[in-house]
Amino acid sequence: MTKLLQEIQTYWTNRAEGYSQINQGELHSEQKYKWQQTLLQYIPFKANKNIKILDIGTGPGFFAIILAQLGFDITAIDYTEQMLLKAKQNAGKLSEQIDFQQMDAQNLNFPDEKFDIIVTRNLTWNLENPQQAYSEWYRVLKKDGVFLNFDANWYNHLFDEQKSKLMKKIEK
Repeated sequence: MTKLLQEIQTYWTNRAEGYSQINQGELHSEQKYKWQQTLLQYIPFKANKNIKILDIGTGPGFFAIILAQLGFDITAIDYTEQMLLKAKQNAGKLSEQIDFQQMDAQNLNFPDEKFDIIVTRNLTWNLENPQQAYSEWYRVLKKDGVFLNFDANWYNHLFDEQKSKLMKKIEK
């Protein structure tokens, strides 16, 4: 494990409780339904029992939970053991329907073309080698599969003067 990967793991281990609380709030708000509607635009719901979905970087389980509630076959991975514990806790009885696995998003332990759909949320900006991760994700995605990546550069304002000024303005 590289030093950067260790730092990422330590950071998210320490943030597990706080990030889980944020996700729990979303799971009990209108946000959950908005996300379900967004995801269902790209997922053929009528065949949900046959669709295999991989939630990469599940964190406290937000996507895994809302997709399991819709009846999909979900595998959820995260690099951090503490996040997976929170995800299982947040999923409650649904945790029996979700295959939670600890795994590096950049080095997946799945055969080629295993999943119909891959979802990620707030992950890519954390990766040491995003290009390698994307290669892995497309490797395990079926030929006509759907890849849904919801992400942003949450700290771009630290490196871009204009964005820094905008951030300070927003904070006021």
